[in-house]
Amino acid sequence: MVSIVLVSKSLTLANGIKELVNQTVDRQVKIAIATNNQTPLDLTNEVSPETILTAIKKCYSKQGVLVLLDTYHSAQNAALAIANLEHAIAANVALSSAPIVEGTLAAANSIALGASLEEAEKAAHKTITIKKLQLGENLPNFNIHPKNTNYEPIRIITAPVWLYPYHHFVIPRKKISSHLLLEEQKRLVKAIERSKKDIDWLTEETYRKIGEQYTHIFSSHRFLLENAELQLTVCSMISKHHCNAEFALQQTFIDLIDTYAQMDDDNMRARESDLEDILSRLLRYLTSAPPPITPPPYPNAILVTKQLHPSTLIALDTHRIKGILLSHGNPLSNTTLLANALDIPIINEAGKQALSLTGGQNITLKKVQNIWLYQNTYISH
Repeated sequence: MVSIVLVSKSLTLANGIKELVNQTVDRQVKIAIATNNQTPLDLTNEVSPETILTAIKKCYSKQGVLVLLDTYHSAQNAALAIANLEHAIAANVALSSAPIVEGTLAAANSIALGASLEEAEKAAHKTITIKKLQLGENLPNFNIHPKNTNYEPIRIITAPVWLYPYHHFVIPRKKISSHLLLEEQKRLVKAIERSKKDIDWLTEETYRKIGEQYTHIFSSHRFLLENAELQLTVCSMISKHHCNAEFALQQTFIDLIDTYAQMDDDNMRARESDLEDILSRLLRYLTSAPPPITPPPYPNAILVTKQLHPSTLIALDTHRIKGILLSHGNPLSNTTLLANALDIPIINEAGKQALSLTGGQNITLKKVQNIWLYQNTYISH
């Protein structure tokens, strides 16, 4: 019989799901829980690959193991765990993108009726469709079948590291005389107009490289630059506080980024990279800083940096970039969306250790169950 592993930061949640399955499924299904936390109140740490690996081994059967996750942050650690299994075992382990509660119930019911691993995963995945239909959401061309039900050693990429410089502007406040305030505001307007021209080029380049469906990313950048209220806010700050345009602009964007960071929607919080992208472009024009774009030093390179803005990725010679490793980054960012569209493997949230790599050093990226992993983060057997 297929077994189930629940990966959750909350032991209370995982135990609740397990109890719900036991109460509603006629035949007992083996469920193991992977959580780092011994108390219900400790929700600070992601579940480690070692813990997930232990849970998989604990309930493994030849019929297979279905792994369900409470958050997308758990996916990479789960893939790391699978990467450290023997191939014969890993071939019978599947990660599910289904919601953990409904997906577990659906999978457990199908397993109790004798379902295979693939059938159990399909049953779990269908719950996404069912909930959307119940809520009246349109589902054009919605694919209810998982892309990678079974483990397969898909792609391995080895290439030299290209340490791409990440520049964070630190803008000091400068006192501007009253008779120069208008000139300061004109500087801002000029920077905005120059940025609009850049964005028009980026929109065309995006269309050329990956098609019209991704041009909305930079259309939204232009929309923000054309926002009269934003421009008025910055100009008012210049006049009121007699400060330089760069400082007023940065403070305005800091407030805007903070507003997005407080939103409940993960996708909206992920727009932070777009706001920083727009801000960096404007500040480069206001400070006359050189553009960051440089050609890759190698014919094939893995770009390593702290964060990568969407516009930077599109402007680079992407044919020479074989992978992207970000110490920070966000899986829901537009940079990730563009990298996927360009078929460039991207790993977000790799940690500060990624920045300690040496330029020119060969590193390997490996794809496990549709998730790209950096080999030096593998756990030991």
